[in-house]
Amino acid sequence: MTPLIRRQGDANMSVDYSMRISRLTVDKLGVKLYDKVSAVIAELIANAYDADATEVIVRAPMGQFLATRAGGTVADKGFDIQVIDDGIGMTPQQVQDFFLVVGAERRNDPKRGSRSLGLKRKVMGRKGVGKLAPFGICKTIEVISAGGELQYGDSENPSDSGYLTSHIVLDYGGIVALGDEPDERYKPTVGDRDESLSETSGTHIILRDFNYRKVPEIAVLGRQLAQRFGIQSQDWKVQLTDNTTSDSSPETVRTFHIDTMPNTRITFCRDGSVLGPDGTVQDELSAGFDHDGTSYPLLGWMAYSKAPYSDELMAGVRIYCRGKIAAQTSIFNQRAGFTGEHNIRSYLVGELHADWLDEDEDLIQTDRRDILWSDERAAAFQAWGQTIVKRIGTLSRDPLRKATLEVFLDTGNVEARILDTYPAGNQQDIRDKALEVARSFGRTISRSEAEDADVVNELVDLSITLAPHITLDSMMKEAVAHADKPLSVLASFLRTARLAELSSFGRIAEDRLKVVKRLEILKDAGDTDEDDLQQLIADAPWLVNPEWAPVTENRTFSSLRREFEKYYEDRTGSPISLSDFKKTGKRPDFVLSSQEGTVQIIEIKKPHHKLTNAEMDRIVTYYQNMETFLNDPAHFEFRKHFADFHVTIVCDQLALTGTQRAAFEGYRDKKKLTHLDWAAFLLKTEHVHQDFLREAQRQRTANPAAPADD
Repeated sequence: MTPLIRRQGDANMSVDYSMRISRLTVDKLGVKLYDKVSAVIAELIANAYDADATEVIVRAPMGQFLATRAGGTVADKGFDIQVIDDGIGMTPQQVQDFFLVVGAERRNDPKRGSRSLGLKRKVMGRKGVGKLAPFGICKTIEVISAGGELQYGDSENPSDSGYLTSHIVLDYGGIVALGDEPDERYKPTVGDRDESLSETSGTHIILRDFNYRKVPEIAVLGRQLAQRFGIQSQDWKVQLTDNTTSDSSPETVRTFHIDTMPNTRITFCRDGSVLGPDGTVQDELSAGFDHDGTSYPLLGWMAYSKAPYSDELMAGVRIYCRGKIAAQTSIFNQRAGFTGEHNIRSYLVGELHADWLDEDEDLIQTDRRDILWSDERAAAFQAWGQTIVKRIGTLSRDPLRKATLEVFLDTGNVEARILDTYPAGNQQDIRDKALEVARSFGRTISRSEAEDADVVNELVDLSITLAPHITLDSMMKEAVAHADKPLSVLASFLRTARLAELSSFGRIAEDRLKVVKRLEILKDAGDTDEDDLQQLIADAPWLVNPEWAPVTENRTFSSLRREFEKYYEDRTGSPISLSDFKKTGKRPDFVLSSQEGTVQIIEIKKPHHKLTNAEMDRIVTYYQNMETFLNDPAHFEFRKHFADFHVTIVCDQLALTGTQRAAFEGYRDKKKLTHLDWAAFLLKTEHVHQDFLREAQRQRTANPAAPADD
């Protein structure tokens, strides 16, 4: 800036800067309202917009804490934040008359008005409190502003001309040191550039001496600022620069963008009409509302976002007044329980412009975080919004389901998995049914579930399993309706029946393998409880006998179990509990099962356990009593169905001696006892189920692919 050289007789005098303000005012309108860096910068940008700036440059230590905090002590780190604009600026006298006056209604001031002086913008500011916003994050505000008419120095030389500059420094400590006297005024420090000339107009704000706050990363700050302003103009640009590095490239703040779901957008037009997702006029809706004979227009749009809310910035409908955010709402305070509520709360986005919100009576909270919904006009606005939200919930139901279905199909790679399972050419009907079932699932689940691979894969597996059964059912109905069909139809029917059977048992095998894998982890855990393992066998006896299925549980065996419990207690005086694979309320003493006419006694011990003599004595007692029970003439009917019994012990090691060792070896030699360690136990079960899965897959693909038109 060029120093101002006054001409002799010039009436200009240095301005005696002062402002009437109290600590309470600063705290209420600055410290407590603006505690975020992004909010403070937004207020300074809004002031630049009102001053007809076309470009604003923000220089800040991006991603940095502005101070340190330890033991309750905050220490500034020497950073600064600068906001520079090319607006009309202010002369020293204008700074005194306008900037240093707090709470003045600028729109009613004939010297300023409700529109900017040059570009005739609708000004955002109204109460003149935004200038105090920086005190929410810092202690020092330096203001350098040049404006007014073009001034000349001591000659008429155009090169010796410029705009009169004001340079002041506001100090939070000096303000709060004031007393409570109503006429006491705060005098800011005058800077060395005051009363000089600047080649260009504009305002330069510098913030220093910070509280413990953090500047967002540059991309995040850009998004936050874009969300706060709904300005769409060719003569407006905000650029961000990291002032902690010399090679930082400016990043332009773009318009706030949200990807929206196709066929969900509703547009509110300037002529009062509302366009639906297909572009047709929605006669039952209006772009605004009437209240007490006055129309209150609303311009903008609402839609569903392409994905659920990822942050608070995109959540809901943004409501702007004169280009600056006034509120954000997703349901306009609607009560819970309306149609489409879950989707509305997760997907509804939009942008509405309501410049009337602060024209006559200000309906916006001072902190610009919400609207004063208790006001009658605001209540009418709210009722309008609730009607629109309900309508969007109806219009967007099908597009949302379609979008969720697409996510489901993509997450589960559904078509490829179905083709991989049923690849043969003559399995097209089954593939079609599998896809049909999968699509049905995809249309009924939520978006978050459609993005969860575990949820989706489970539903795809179920679709693949059900497809042959559904196809078989259709074929049976067709066979009944057309009894004269040739033998080839019966062959096709039997092939599909076989696939249905393989699919059902294949799914069972896959689920069982998951249990085996989990059990492999549990067996190595040091805190695995033996009771839990014994109960596991009771709940899943196929771990011992992979061929076991619930259908084998006949009434005769159930009767045998009950009678043996009574018999054992009568002979030994001790009650026992035997699992029937259905009731799991009590831990069984051992598991009793049956296989091909043989009663199976199953005893399981925790991994790394050594079978003791006392435990072997108990097994001998079970053995002897089962032997006498089956040989008792009174139990002849049981003997007809169960000719023998067998003992299976799952235990890693043996610590048997003497007679117990001899009993163990004797039972084993007579093939009345099988001993498995945990490794062999799990390997046997796993191999049986894996062999089944391989055979099922082989049979699925055994048929050569038929021609495309088969």
